[in-house]
Amino acid sequence: MTELFEFSGEENTTISSDKSWKILSVEDNQPYQDVLELALHGITFMGRKLELLRASSAASAATILSKRQDISLILLDIVMETDDAGFYLIDTIRNVIGDDIVRIVILTGQPGVKPHDKAISEYDIAEYWNKTDLSADKLKSVVISNLRTWQMSYELKIARRGLQMIVDASRALTARQDTQEFAHTVLEEISRVINVPNSGGIVCIVKSGIESIQLAPVVAASSHFRDKINERLESVFESYDASKKQRLHKAVFSAWQNQQHFFESDFTMLFFDTSEYDGMQYLMLVDSPQSLDSSHLNLLQAFAENISSGFVHQALMSKLNQLAYLDSPTGIYNRNWLARELSQQSAFHLNKSSLVLFRLQNYESTEMIAGHDYATKMFKAFAGFIKQKFVHHYLLGVWDRETIALVFTLDKKPTENELNLIRSSTMEMDDLEIQLQFHVGVLDFKDTQELNLSEVLVLANLALSKAHRRGIYVYQFDSALIQRLAYRMKILTELKTALASGEPFFLVLQPKVSLTSGEPIGFEALLRWRMEDDSLCPPSEFIPIAEASGLSLEISEMVLSKTIQAIKLLSQAGFLLPVSFNLANKDIASPNIVNDINRCINEHEIDATLLEIEVTETQATEDYTMINPILREMISRGVGVSIDDFGTGYSSLSQLADLAATTIKLDQKFVNDLSCENNEKALHIVQMISRLAERFQFNLIAEGVETEHQRQLLIDNGYKYAQGYLFAKPMPLDMLVNWLQSNDK
Repeated sequence: MTELFEFSGEENTTISSDKSWKILSVEDNQPYQDVLELALHGITFMGRKLELLRASSAASAATILSKRQDISLILLDIVMETDDAGFYLIDTIRNVIGDDIVRIVILTGQPGVKPHDKAISEYDIAEYWNKTDLSADKLKSVVISNLRTWQMSYELKIARRGLQMIVDASRALTARQDTQEFAHTVLEEISRVINVPNSGGIVCIVKSGIESIQLAPVVAASSHFRDKINERLESVFESYDASKKQRLHKAVFSAWQNQQHFFESDFTMLFFDTSEYDGMQYLMLVDSPQSLDSSHLNLLQAFAENISSGFVHQALMSKLNQLAYLDSPTGIYNRNWLARELSQQSAFHLNKSSLVLFRLQNYESTEMIAGHDYATKMFKAFAGFIKQKFVHHYLLGVWDRETIALVFTLDKKPTENELNLIRSSTMEMDDLEIQLQFHVGVLDFKDTQELNLSEVLVLANLALSKAHRRGIYVYQFDSALIQRLAYRMKILTELKTALASGEPFFLVLQPKVSLTSGEPIGFEALLRWRMEDDSLCPPSEFIPIAEASGLSLEISEMVLSKTIQAIKLLSQAGFLLPVSFNLANKDIASPNIVNDINRCINEHEIDATLLEIEVTETQATEDYTMINPILREMISRGVGVSIDDFGTGYSSLSQLADLAATTIKLDQKFVNDLSCENNEKALHIVQMISRLAERFQFNLIAEGVETEHQRQLLIDNGYKYAQGYLFAKPMPLDMLVNWLQSNDK
């Protein structure tokens, strides 16, 4: 993580009011992060607004922390990709990054998961909260109090800094992130600290296991030593007469063996040790043409402590760079590094390149059967095998734990035939020949010029997943998929903007009626979204995108709120009829939505029987054991539960017998099939579902009734209720009230 410490100089104690407080949320539940952002919106402290940064894992948090130093508070979900991911991140913050003032508040959504008191003490964890206990007001209080503590700690830290001369020199040093550049800057700043402009110096790196200290290479030099860069330390000694050469020899060995600085009036030998972090030690010779008095030596000695910290920081940056950009199990650069390298390519060069992904099949099965160590070893061997077979790549990285990515220029890109030949070859591991099974996805960057790099990388993953689903071993990405993805990206971007205000969304309600009388018995609330170009985006397009991107819960909460408003307005108009709204599978399992339903019923004092939720049969059966108790709880509360699109899912008879529902809705497909000439199969299904509903005491509603013929057949087969264009189309609330009043007359 080369950008973990961006040493651009120390900031003033007084922080400008036009800056915002940076708060990092480390949380794998995006809807909860959305709630946090909403709760913190508009809050100010000391005249500065709050800005919430997001990370979905400890790894992505480490990447963010590698690029920023302005984060005052971290709201950390302690359990993420692994049970101890949060503690590893805290250890990195405190002991690797060395940030001892950032406030860390632990949040957990899992009751009983609490850090040990020892961990809280050792890592200076400010507070621990269960998410369900953290109200908006309490969150504000926690955030403000921790920002106040951070500000006090920050000012105290600034106040401890001593001599301004050394501080100024440190600023110049800490702006350097490359070890050689840092060493050069140290030599320049030393000449300022001791006020000897023409002092010369060298910096040597001593690696562990070096045979002789005199063989240490010179990595930085100033003044009359500049020609010694990249030479060995022994060559520097040749510049002196015998007397001083002897004294220098003694100083070098004394500093190295005793691991301490060595001060003389005409030269100084400084020793810095970062071997704990990177196996390196540094020797710095500062030669002065004039004698240094005690004050100069005192300043130099004080400055040496800052230099020592600087070398440690350089070592830590190198180590953190490895954390951010290296795949630990394999030692190969990871996807973050690959993305960084690609982003630095010119458009011209990138458009002449191709990304090829090699994904092992059955990696997870191998891991389960043979163990994690064996699977990792196999993947590492696979990476070496691919690298050896395709030597003309110019970038290579680990895409994920089962995929290797190579980047070629188009003229060096392997052909489909070459890729298929490699698939039929074997790989050697532990003196055994292993037959590899893997998929290949190929993407030419010239086909993706309309997209940014992050979108292209998503696209590449889609290409590979598509190849796997289709059973295609080598898949060449096509431009049609680009257009579809670009459209989905556009929808997602506009969807996020629209959700921020909620204004572009509105409900239309379709009546559910008696098949015989046509009288309304309830309504289904359907969400509509008017996009920026004034067109309506069908739910069939934006709902799947919302579910895939973690926005469905926010949409469900909005629809719930609008449905409650509709129920109240209908009640005020004298129509006490239930209104149903649709819930996604993941949203049902969320405690937020269940709590929101109960809260809305209580706050708005509505009859719970006027609210219904609709879930598809597939949703209700996929996670049956988890969802069924939640639906049953809703029913006990008085809320109706409708199983939508019934007949298209895969309910088992045992599930059907215990299905937590009050109503089942016959899918429109079967209603449409009633209009076909050969409708015997459709009639059998319609009759069977009618008998099932009667047997298990479900209310039964037929969806999508559009003709009188369909209506009559449904009546003849025991159906009492339906919805569809034959009776009424979905309509806005004001039109619905007029429709109801007309029918009432």
